[in-house]
This record gives sequence, C-alpha cells and structure tokens, in this order.
Amino acid sequence: MSNSSAIAFLNRVIKIAPFKIKAIKTDNGSCFTNRYTGYQKSTDPLKLKLHAFDLLCQRINVIHYLIDPGKPAQNGKVERSHRSDQESFYDKNTFTNLEELKYKLKLWNMYYNDLQHCGLNNKTPNQVLRLEVQNVRT
Repeated sequence: MSNSSAIAFLNRVIKIAPFKIKAIKTDNGSCFTNRYTGYQKSTDPLKLKLHAFDLLCQRINVIHYLIDPGKPAQNGKVERSHRSDQESFYDKNTFTNLEELKYKLKLWNMYYNDLQHCGLNNKTPNQVLRLEVQNVRT
C-alpha cells in the first residue's frame, strides 16, 4: 500500500460512510505515519514533519490512533479478519490477472457480508449496517 492509496481509501470511506468517522486506528506502516521513523530524520526535532495521512486526519478532524510498535495483537480484530480472508479466500483461489482477482474478491465480499457472525449477535454485516444507516437517518 502506498501513501496515496491509504489517503484515497480514507477519503472514500468518509464519503460513503452513513455516519461520521471520529477516529481511525492503524498499524505503523509507512503508508500511515512517520511517527516512528520520520521524526528522527527532521533537522529540527521541534518542527515535526507530519505524514500526509496524519495531515489528512487533522484536516478532517479524525483522531489517528496507532498501535504500539511490534504489538499486532492491539489490532486484533483486523489481524483476525486478515487471517480469515487468507484462509477462506486467498488460500482457496487462484487468479490469472488483476481483473479476475477483483471479480472473485467482489463475489467473496458479497458472500461474507451475508454470513451471520457471533460478534454481531448472529446478524450479518449487511444487517448491522442497515441498522446503523436507519439509526443515523431517523
């Protein structure tokens, strides 16, 4: 992932989310922050050069939390989601080109978002999202 794709993704989520995003939590990847790498490189440690993703978060008034370095368990839900995707989708599919990957991934997401999840009180992600949208609009 690049800086521009991380920024584009956040802008897209903000545009389509039926609610105000107040905070975002990311790992310490260079596409999200330079808090652990870029600050030390500054010639003046009192004039920190913020990462473009951090600047966007400031501009749109979204708090940007980072997990502690080397502690992926703090981002456990995301890590578990990545593992589920790996085991249930990527390990079971092959792709000959990017278009095929996009197509199969779209089908997988449609299927997955109609599965009941214990963490959602046995509702599907689509059911929960519809509830969120209804609550926001009423």
